[in-house]
Amino acid sequence: MATLQTDVLGRAFRGALSPPPLLTISEWADRYGRLTSKTSATPGPWKTYPYQRAIMDAFCHPLVENVVCFKSKRIGWTKIIGNVIYYHIHQDPTPILVVHPTVNDSEKYSKQEIQTTVDETPELRALVGDRKSRDSSNTISVKEFPGGNLYMIGANSGTGFRQTTARVVLFDEVDGYPPTAGAEGDQISLGKGRSETYWNRKHGIGSTPTVKGESRIEAHWEGSSKGYPLLSCPHCGASHTRKFRQPVEPIIIRGAPVPVSHLQWDKGNPKGAAWVCPECGALIEQRHHKRLLDAMWWHGEHWDWHEDTGFTFYPGFDGTIGFRVWAGFSLNTNSKAGDIASEFLDTKDKPEEFIVFVNTVLGESWGEDGEQVNHKSLLARVETYPAEVPNGANYLSAGVDLQGDRIELEIVGWGSGEESWSVDYIVLPGDPAQDEVWKDLADALRATYTHEQGVNMDIQAICIDRGYLPQRVDTFIAGFRAQYCWGVNGRSGFHRPVVETKEKRARRLRKMRRHATPREIVGVDDAKLILQRRLRGVTKPGPGYCHFGEHCDGEYFAQLTGEKLLTHYKRDGPHYQWIRTRPRVEVLDCRNYAYAAMLLAEPDLNTQVKPPPKQEKKKQGKLRPPRRNNYVGSW
Repeated sequence: MATLQTDVLGRAFRGALSPPPLLTISEWADRYGRLTSKTSATPGPWKTYPYQRAIMDAFCHPLVENVVCFKSKRIGWTKIIGNVIYYHIHQDPTPILVVHPTVNDSEKYSKQEIQTTVDETPELRALVGDRKSRDSSNTISVKEFPGGNLYMIGANSGTGFRQTTARVVLFDEVDGYPPTAGAEGDQISLGKGRSETYWNRKHGIGSTPTVKGESRIEAHWEGSSKGYPLLSCPHCGASHTRKFRQPVEPIIIRGAPVPVSHLQWDKGNPKGAAWVCPECGALIEQRHHKRLLDAMWWHGEHWDWHEDTGFTFYPGFDGTIGFRVWAGFSLNTNSKAGDIASEFLDTKDKPEEFIVFVNTVLGESWGEDGEQVNHKSLLARVETYPAEVPNGANYLSAGVDLQGDRIELEIVGWGSGEESWSVDYIVLPGDPAQDEVWKDLADALRATYTHEQGVNMDIQAICIDRGYLPQRVDTFIAGFRAQYCWGVNGRSGFHRPVVETKEKRARRLRKMRRHATPREIVGVDDAKLILQRRLRGVTKPGPGYCHFGEHCDGEYFAQLTGEKLLTHYKRDGPHYQWIRTRPRVEVLDCRNYAYAAMLLAEPDLNTQVKPPPKQEKKKQGKLRPPRRNNYVGSW
């Protein structure tokens, strides 16, 4: 932190020695800026919206190096960085680099935004040249002007970052960037690296967010000195920021919560939506909107901004300023309170459209937590079984998972409607590349379990993951000689069934006739989805319900629920991805393979286990004690 503060003080000192530009960026935009007919529905002179002024002027403040804008659409970030570019061309010439998601986006921006604005702005046209008179040194990707160059590149091209040096580096829609620029690496790091020789460099990073946990703009925002726009209630004068709904967690700035107003409307009348003051509870109607916005200010972790005094910075500011603003602050004609409420109602039952609403109108990242169960809540389900296998469990299957220093397996009982019981969970220490642990596995799979009806039950179907040491798995299965024991390979992809249909399996196995050991495919994504929805949605014993014995504890449940389903909405619809939330999830894998084994064997789960005939019934022996902590969380 001391080094960062020294850098900030150094920039301020050097800035004090340099003659200041004649205008701030917002002042330049109000005097010279233009909106063209090709890029705006209201062409003509530019007028800076109140919330835009601080964002633009941060780019010319000597204490600020990085400007982060976490935003929705209808905020004008692309126009803001355009004014930053035009300001430097006209007032403070310097090399400038602009990075868009793709090369096509960059070319479109150059033609439709930059060149058309240059053509219609005399002060710029004299420096850059219009469409007809510009010389051959100006291309779509490079614009030359006295004292600098403007480079426009796509984040999907690693070569665009090479041999380019710029003092001002601007990143547009960073959540739309591909993961890396080819083999070059992270685009924001590459872009910042192009300015490392300048003491007064400036970086602008802005975007609408996408998926929570994967959003670049959210990550950069979290690392900034965060700031929110504040308004004053026209009724009581209390200051507050705005959210579509009250946040689950309070907004904290400088150790104190920031009051939040939210939208409210009568049922059936979204157009009448109004903001509710968090202090007096009065409704702030649309007629108040422009007056409140004209008097707004920014309140940040280590800074404030007011229209009349500009920026005030406090100890701890490290040069990275963050702005959080969404459509509720916009003066755009389609961003009235009633329009936002109507758009919410129109999209809330259409998943693909609702994600777009959350990202682009509310300016919030999307994170679907509905497909991850709280593992601590499952501890309440632990039961004391009356026998190793309780009544209702009519069939036993096992799922086996190999690790580098052990083999793990779960034995699961199945009943009518796929109601399930975790009967046992076993960890067999040993290197699977050696023989000893396989002997232990054979003994474990040949063990019998006492049913509540007094009969001994065998494990009747087994799936062993062959993703690790497949030949050892095949050798074991060939020697084990069980009727239903399969080596399986997990395959990802939603809408892939947990096990194949009979016809598809038969066709595939015919092609594999040369293999002595049958191999099966398990659709692991759908298997996880079925399990998680049963854990979450089936809360009473019966079809689909999952029972857990005393051998199941916190580590067991943490592994069982150790993956979360994320939903990404793209142009072609929703895309789903399981994300691991902890290092170990062997319990989840074993359960899925036990489920696949049962499906492959196709037993009649409705056939109840019956007690032996009375004349043959023997006194039941002492029950096997439950195996507690047998999966050893710290293994």
